[in-house]
Amino acid sequence: MANEWRLAANRPDDNTDACGGAMDATMRWPSYTETDGLGGGSGDYIDFVSTSAADTQNVTVIGKDADGLWQSETVALTGTSHVQTTNEYLHIRRIELASAANGTVTVSEYDSGSYSELFEIPATEKGVSHLFLYLDAEEAGGSPVVAYEKLFLVPDGSAYSGVKIYMPTDEDSELAMDLEMSGGSTATEGTEQVTNRLTEPTGGGSYSWADHATLGAAHDAGDAEDGNLTDGEEQGIWVRATFAAGATPEVQVLFELAWSATGVS
Repeated sequence: MANEWRLAANRPDDNTDACGGAMDATMRWPSYTETDGLGGGSGDYIDFVSTSAADTQNVTVIGKDADGLWQSETVALTGTSHVQTTNEYLHIRRIELASAANGTVTVSEYDSGSYSELFEIPATEKGVSHLFLYLDAEEAGGSPVVAYEKLFLVPDGSAYSGVKIYMPTDEDSELAMDLEMSGGSTATEGTEQVTNRLTEPTGGGSYSWADHATLGAAHDAGDAEDGNLTDGEEQGIWVRATFAAGATPEVQVLFELAWSATGVS
């Protein structure tokens, strides 16, 4: 089943910048199997190499070390030669090129001269990112932190009917979702943006937040929940995170979305 998980144009790493908006076709939402638990659980350096000598732009790397602390750095690509990060990462949260790749950029774990491929950044794209970067709970006695971010499901190469979206993994029951709305009902090709990620989206209607944890409880996609998505049609999905006051800072916020359609699962 061909599909693409893409990110919104505004994906803040703070609580003040704009959030959401239209889809950014250059940035993907990755699988946790591609970005987490590196180095067998102890962390590893990140290696970059391109098929094009023209790829000499900077790449920003954001992630967490083996102690769960945030860290980031900028690395200059060296075209078809390998280059590594200075820091070791247990969990990658974002890898983003300053400009679109000219060739295919391979991102790998690196340890003592050994490479283990994690994923590729195709030509014309910039990278991958998870949601809710640098989002932490308040100290005990404070208020819960509630934040919202958006991503998109985009069928690639085919049209589907009976499309359903659900959240089979929510590690600490901190997350909920709803599909983007317009005029009070589920809609595709959405561009809703909020002032910052602490602001609940309301422009399209009143959202009903739920985990939709199983296929049986999945949310019907498409305009007015008709279940139809054509090739390239963008279904926006708002995700809500709630961190209770005093919660231990997360080494990772593990959750996954899945989708199904008529004849495929």
